[in-house]
Amino acid sequence: MKQGYELELLAPAGSWEVLTTVAEAGADAVYAGGKRFNMRGLRPDMNFTEKEIESAVKYLHGKAKKFYITINNLYFDHELDELQDYIAFLAAAGVDALIIQDMAAARICNEQDFKIPLHASVQVGVSNLPAVKRLEEKGFARVILSKNTSLEDIKTIKQATRLGIEYFAHGDLCISHAGQCYMSSFLAAESGNRGRCIKPCRWEYSLNSSTGTRQQGYLLANNDLCLYPYLSDMVNAGVSSFKIEGRMRSSEYLSHLIKIYRRALDKIVEDPAAYLVDDKEMEKLQEKRIRDFCCGNLSGTPGPESIGVSGEREPFFVTTSCLLKKQTQDDCPTGLKPEGSIEEISVKAGSLKALEALCDTGVNNVILGCEKMRHPVNGWTAGRINKAVETALKGNVKLVLESPRILNNQDAEDFKRTLEQVDRAGIYALMANDFGAIQIAKDMDLRLWGGYGLNVSNSTAGSFYFAEGLERLAASQELQFSNLKAIDKCAADVEITVHGPLCGMISDYCIIRSAHVYDDECQAFCAKDDYTLRDNVGQLYQVRADLQCRNYIYHPYHLCLLPYLPILSSAGIKHIRIDGQHYDANLLSQVTAIYVEAVRDLNLGKWEQKESYQRLLNLFPGGLTSLPTF
Repeated sequence: MKQGYELELLAPAGSWEVLTTVAEAGADAVYAGGKRFNMRGLRPDMNFTEKEIESAVKYLHGKAKKFYITINNLYFDHELDELQDYIAFLAAAGVDALIIQDMAAARICNEQDFKIPLHASVQVGVSNLPAVKRLEEKGFARVILSKNTSLEDIKTIKQATRLGIEYFAHGDLCISHAGQCYMSSFLAAESGNRGRCIKPCRWEYSLNSSTGTRQQGYLLANNDLCLYPYLSDMVNAGVSSFKIEGRMRSSEYLSHLIKIYRRALDKIVEDPAAYLVDDKEMEKLQEKRIRDFCCGNLSGTPGPESIGVSGEREPFFVTTSCLLKKQTQDDCPTGLKPEGSIEEISVKAGSLKALEALCDTGVNNVILGCEKMRHPVNGWTAGRINKAVETALKGNVKLVLESPRILNNQDAEDFKRTLEQVDRAGIYALMANDFGAIQIAKDMDLRLWGGYGLNVSNSTAGSFYFAEGLERLAASQELQFSNLKAIDKCAADVEITVHGPLCGMISDYCIIRSAHVYDDECQAFCAKDDYTLRDNVGQLYQVRADLQCRNYIYHPYHLCLLPYLPILSSAGIKHIRIDGQHYDANLLSQVTAIYVEAVRDLNLGKWEQKESYQRLLNLFPGGLTSLPTF
């Protein structure tokens, strides 16, 4: 290649026919999954047997091409022995890299000394430089950046790392940040992080406020990504691998895409200064498109042009909204005998008044979330945190700062700046939700905990993070009880959330703003009214926004695991958390008092909580849920 460029066109394959087709069409590398342990498990007729993987390695290596295997699910403890055997097979077969999400796979590779490069999956949600630096230090060879990463952030990241940078150039695009979408799991126990998504983002909704319906249609249905017009810009920013999405697509459709992108990348390599976008090739892409196209976050925050509101080009999908079960008094188990004990209660608070209400109540830790929400409160600034430190010192509670779930480069800088301005001596720990926050905390020598944004789903992943210095880990909110029991085997303390609103999706697209007259300036409509999405059976999903105009979409009912505290304690869970950041001080103090009293009884070997449970039901007339956890 000329000009020192080493650009890779990376194609998907769900079958042998597709693999040979995309290789002949010009792909430099192919990624695929086995019959298990990958994110495309809904089609049993797709993906590769072990014999086919061995054949694919020989076939592609014979053509000087590479073969990457996706093991990009989250895994449970009972699957890890088989996963280790599978990775050993892949290493022996000579695949060129593993694409992973679950850090259990990274720990297995390290412990077993498997000589196979690791690529951090898009599901890891990497979109900031500190996260990339952390992965580089952990020995990763490549990072597949979040699809929400802008061109400017790609450039900043690449200038400071030796890691290979991979970015999706074409294909399906989810409305939520990858790895942080739990809505399918919350609604139907089908985890998108395990390749089982029922796609609630492709359902029809209406957006409602106090004034009525603002908009109706497929309000979360993202158009498909097409970055063909921006390939030269991406090369200049530092992208070295251009990934085409579509492991379930046909050979004909993918061959068409690969040929067009191949010709463009070859022209860029041949003479980058003379390269021009070929309008005729773009027309060919348009003609065979599935959905309409958008450019995602590459040029900045996506707007209404990114959404196929009419649904006219939306492919048919078999699921639709259905009635969810609310908890009732009958859902409170009887006859439970407490075994074990709960040692600590942590409560996330959203205001100084709420913090004051929690002091000297039996709560051990108060968590302050550093996400800057716009309504009803706008988050914990450095000044507010310092006041909170003074209050906590007097009130017999420890303060824990929690990083935002999403950190792009600017967010990471803002978060770091906040930490630099606070009285860190008064902060007991920092709870990190991504590798970027872990790196920032390490740089500042702060005690580390892990939030549920890390998606810890097994004890081996827990041990990976414990080795990183994380003393306590929030278990994934997607875990069912049978899997929760096993995770406590890791050396770190394990905490689970027992009460609070359930954030199912986080999106850079502002649904609220798009439902109004759209202009270039945010009018902060979200701060002037409350907004909900209403599904086809009338259930309401609250929508909140932060100061970066991200939208947070919540399950219709709040989580409540009060009736199951004895079961949790018998499984070895000693640390529980109440997410009360969106509750006013009065509601939060009432909820917390109920849990504190229940824990005291449990630790004394007593358990009769029917009355307390009824009080919680009365406090939340909108509904409570235990999810499919129990």
